[in-house]
Amino acid sequence: MSETPYPSPAFQAVIDYLDSKDFNYSSYPEEQRVTLRMSGKNANFRFCARITHDGDYLQVTAYYPFFVRNAKLRLSVAELLTRANYNMPLGKFEMDMKDGEVLFHLTHLIEGNTLPSEVVERHFMTAFYTLDRYFPAFMQHIHAGYTPEDAIFHAELDTHVETVQETQKPATKAEETPPSAEVVRPRTKKGARKKPPGDHDNPQGDLPL
Repeated sequence: MSETPYPSPAFQAVIDYLDSKDFNYSSYPEEQRVTLRMSGKNANFRFCARITHDGDYLQVTAYYPFFVRNAKLRLSVAELLTRANYNMPLGKFEMDMKDGEVLFHLTHLIEGNTLPSEVVERHFMTAFYTLDRYFPAFMQHIHAGYTPEDAIFHAELDTHVETVQETQKPATKAEETPPSAEVVRPRTKKGARKKPPGDHDNPQGDLPL
């Protein structure tokens, strides 16, 4: 019977962080890997953290709970991923073009065989918030017909606040005409109608109105 391999210091740092936050996770020490699930504002996501390349890298992968089943739609979803990845400060979106699986992937180079807990937390939380932030963009494109450009613009709307210019509502005719310039029609004074010229058949004149 083989003994359970002793976890590396980096892998133990991942375990210690998850324990400190009371996460419910599954540990696979022989693979230097843990899996867990986190519930976001928009959906529930699956996570996997691994220590790879002989302890040189921490890799955190977060998976969306959907697949792009329509193969023809994967090209436009790939455009959406490219637009989302542009200027992404940490991590990147990926998609398996074979089955349409979409995920977010981060890699951290471990220096000196140590992995501070704040580094582990930063990578987990970055994956979590990024996945949750862009989830509506995927749904809008796949199910509501938004273009990749429009879907990403809405997902990143808070970063475009300074560039968005409000257009003033056109003034109505009533607002365009000042009160002093209003045309007031004069009232005519009611009186007896004048007798048409040449009408002598009515000696009493017109009847009062």
